[in-house]
Formats: sequence, structure tokens, C-alpha cells
Amino acid sequence: MLLRICLILAILAGAGVIAVSHFKVRPHIQGIIDQREQNAKDRDREKGGRLKAEKSLKETEAKLAETEKTLDETKGQLTAANSKATMLEGRVNDLTKTLDQTKQSLSESQQKLSRFELIGLQPDQILTLRDSVKALTESNAVIEEEKKILRRELRRVSIMYSNLVGTTETEVALPPGLKGKVLVVDPKWDFVVLDIGEKDGVLEKGVMMVSRNSKLVAKVKITNVQPSRSIANIMPGWKLGEVMEGDLVLY
Repeated sequence: MLLRICLILAILAGAGVIAVSHFKVRPHIQGIIDQREQNAKDRDREKGGRLKAEKSLKETEAKLAETEKTLDETKGQLTAANSKATMLEGRVNDLTKTLDQTKQSLSESQQKLSRFELIGLQPDQILTLRDSVKALTESNAVIEEEKKILRRELRRVSIMYSNLVGTTETEVALPPGLKGKVLVVDPKWDFVVLDIGEKDGVLEKGVMMVSRNSKLVAKVKITNVQPSRSIANIMPGWKLGEVMEGDLVLY
């Protein structure tokens, strides 16, 4: 009997403990459940915000790419427009220049026509005079060239005569401003080949200076003259450096 009473008391005590635990633990459990649900809602809201932000970012990137493409196209159009404008400006300048030249030519023609009218010449007479002047000009050019050839020949013969009779000119004059280049150098025999000759007015025994970088290198005396080439010896005492191919020769 006593055992049964103890068992009943134990059951009653356990039920009391369970009731107390239920009333104390249930609010805590419910709080945990509420917090979990709130966390789930916050997570879903954050996920939705992230998806929205990603979508907005993609739209922004697409708009940026489209803007860059439009900018590149605009730059290309601007470059083409600038090129066309430059071309048109050059064309306008050319046409302006041509127009100015035409105006000047027209003015000169009118002046010439006025002069011709004053002297009373007919067009056919003017053409005849023009042809005559042209022929005389060409004839004078031929005569001048022949005179140059005769002068060179006279000087050459004079030098030959001086050599034959035993007299030598102290210096043979060459054309003022004559210049050329050294084509070949023979250091053993101290002679050079120049790219100028008889057609340029070179004469035997003529003396020329060899220069490099505006500095005197040597002096050479012409010993043999050909139509477009000449040979010269490097003068003793005037060799200030080694003569090289490409050096400038001056008179």
C-alpha cells in the first residue's frame, strides 16, 4: 500500500515538473521558431534584393556597352567629318589659288592686248615675232654652249702648250663653285677618282680641296680628265687626314 502511494506521489511530482517545464520552455521554443521564421524572411528578402541588384547591374552594363558603342560610332563619324572638312578646305584653297592665278593671267593678257593695240600689231604678226624671238633665244643658247666648250678647249690647249714648252701655270682656274665627290681612293698611290669631268669644266692641273664635315682633309691636283670622271693626285704636304669615298671636293 505504501509503495502504491509513493508511486502515485512520484507520478504527480513528474507531472508537476512537466507542467512547469512546459510553461517555462514553450515561450523560449516559440521565440526560437519566430526568430527562425524571421531569419528565413530576412534571407528571402536579402536574396530578392541581391537578385534585383544583379539584374540592375546587368541592365546597367548593357546600357554602358551600348553607350560605348554609340560613342565609338560618334567618334568615327566625327573623324570622317573632320577628314572631309579638311579635304574640302584644301579643295577650296586650291580653287581660290587657281582663281587668283586665272585673274592674274587675265589681267596680264589684257595688259598685253592693250600694248599690242597701242603698237598696231596684228595677231599673225605677233605670232611671227614670237617665233622669231624663240628661234633667236635657242640660237643664243647654242652659241653660249659652244662658247663654253671653246673656252674649255682653249684652256686645255693652253695647258698642253705650257707643258710642251716647259712652262707651267701656277694655278689652273676651274669654274667657280665647282664641286663633286670622291668615288674611289687608292691609299697606296695616293690618287682619287672624282665624279666630275670635262662636261663640268674640270681641267688638268686644277687644284681642288677635299672636305669632310666642313673640315679640310686634303688638296688634290687633277691629272686626267674624262667626260664625266677625273683622276687626281693627293698633293704632298696637304694631306691632313685620310681621304675617304664620299668626301666632298670643292673649288
